[in-house]
Amino acid sequence: MPRPASRLVWLRYAIAVVVCLGMGALLSWPAFEMLWLSGSDEDFVSRQNRLDQIQWIQTVLIAGFLYTWFFFFGATVGSFLNVVIWRMPRGETVVTRPSRCPFCSTKLAWNDNVPVLGWLMLGGRCRTCRLPISPRYPLVEAAMGLIFLVLLQTEVLQGGSNLPGHAAIALSYARAMLELKFEMLSIYAFHCYFFSLMMCWALIAWDRSRMPLTLNVVAYGVGFFAPLIWPELYPVAWSDSTFDSFHDAARLSVFLTAICGIVAGTIGGAVLRLALPKPERTDASHRLGIPIMLVAVGLYFGWQAVLAVAAMSLAIAILLTPLQKARQRVDFAGSLEIALLVASVVFVLSWKFWIATVGLGQLIPNCVVLAVSVLLWFILRKLTWQAEVDLARFQRPLGEKSATSPDLQLLASSGTISENTH
Repeated sequence: MPRPASRLVWLRYAIAVVVCLGMGALLSWPAFEMLWLSGSDEDFVSRQNRLDQIQWIQTVLIAGFLYTWFFFFGATVGSFLNVVIWRMPRGETVVTRPSRCPFCSTKLAWNDNVPVLGWLMLGGRCRTCRLPISPRYPLVEAAMGLIFLVLLQTEVLQGGSNLPGHAAIALSYARAMLELKFEMLSIYAFHCYFFSLMMCWALIAWDRSRMPLTLNVVAYGVGFFAPLIWPELYPVAWSDSTFDSFHDAARLSVFLTAICGIVAGTIGGAVLRLALPKPERTDASHRLGIPIMLVAVGLYFGWQAVLAVAAMSLAIAILLTPLQKARQRVDFAGSLEIALLVASVVFVLSWKFWIATVGLGQLIPNCVVLAVSVLLWFILRKLTWQAEVDLARFQRPLGEKSATSPDLQLLASSGTISENTH
């Protein structure tokens, strides 16, 4: 039986045309530049206008290439995260076994694995069995691609405009590609790695799956040892205290920053976990994603970030509560974890605002944020509160007869209860 053709054949042709145009522009650019300048007049103003036009076209092409490359790089990471989210809680390998259809186990072709576009070209269905593929796969890929793009713009192209203690220095696209700034690139890679982990934890909790220990070890290991090797990964220290008398004061400050972040994340995660009702028996995550994610926030960004992320995540979870109830997801599994992911993105993009304007790290602003967090915690607790019914009270022990209830067999034999004769 022939397989039905995809209804999105036009998308394949559109992608092929865009790729061919991009490669053609790249290869023919020297010839285009020579022809464009040769058509200018001899006067200086006309030639300068032509040069400005060429520079503008060149900037657009470089920007398009840069943004496209980083988006699909992040989307490719998101495609791998989809595999991690599905396989690691089940104890399966994420390296050697190729991607397959979850229904017919058919091995996916290389073009089916293209992030976002592969799902679109298939029309959201398996090429072989034509069963629907969840739209969550391209959404995760697109979300990671956008996170990589936003961090590229703020932390690399704008010279860390979101980072405390960094003066925003806008770089041109050509300069950003040619003059690699190791400090900004290392911070960018550090934060991209963090958000990849947060995406995994949030969606594993949403699926009510088991939190894999290996993922936690890898996350905390990199978050603890990488700043010890490159102290510039921590733009904010644990306090204003300096250790000038020590031989390696920078790494000692990094060590204390990591320890304070872990302690603050552990306490905050344990308290946040109490805001939601107790997990159901089918929830293998046991709400452990909340403290795991908040410990990672403290480890990667410092203890000051824990308060801000906790407050924002509680506000986001309150806004998501009506949507959760509309979906009849009464256990709220994964809701606070998704909120923690979103709040972490918002915090990193506004990090300088929280440190410089709000003044996180000082006593009075911390107390205000803590008071707001407590208020939001009580509101979320009230919205998600559910009455607990002990069903064991209504269950009669096996083989025991109640002294007050009548014998059903006696009632049936005396005609009180009509017998079923059908």
